[in-house]
Amino acid sequence: MNRLNRFRAPLPAPPLGRRFGCLLGMLLAGAAVGVLAKWADFSDLQLLGDMFSELPVWILLGLLIARFSGSPGRAAAYAFAFFVAMIPAYYLAAEWMGGVWGMAFVCGWTAVACLSPLAAYTVWYAFGRGWLPNLMSTLAVAAALLSDVAVFRSFNFRDIVLALLCALLVFACKAPKQLRTVKQRPEIDTKGNNKEQYNKMD
Repeated sequence: MNRLNRFRAPLPAPPLGRRFGCLLGMLLAGAAVGVLAKWADFSDLQLLGDMFSELPVWILLGLLIARFSGSPGRAAAYAFAFFVAMIPAYYLAAEWMGGVWGMAFVCGWTAVACLSPLAAYTVWYAFGRGWLPNLMSTLAVAAALLSDVAVFRSFNFRDIVLALLCALLVFACKAPKQLRTVKQRPEIDTKGNNKEQYNKMD
């Protein structure tokens, strides 16, 4: 994977306690979003309920997790924690609120949760710079735009709006360039002494 680091280099791992704290935060956030999504189905906010019932908004949330993770491995772990908490929270809330749901949907969203680590690991590099991140960014936007067509055989204005938000995120919010120090040949100063010169390159 070192070849991929030239597109986006991982940041040093934070202390173990902080990583556990982030995982716990993702679990709590996923559970909260799952309950909110089911509550929206029973509220007057039908647009919000419809949005959470489709794939593009979850692709957007997964992209946000990947963007602000320091490495592809941590992006995979945080995305999995988020989605693995969201799904049971959603269906527990549905049971408590008297909602109707089927096992086919449970299996489908469980598959999404199981695939989320791989997707987050891969799309983490979309926020780098170069031809490969740009290709991944394009594929992520295409997935947000066409996922409902492929899965639910439907297409609506929400898909366009969420795909545009994904495009704004992956193309306009790239990770900052990381400077690395490159040691060059020793130069001779005006007094005839060798001196080391270091150049910072993007």
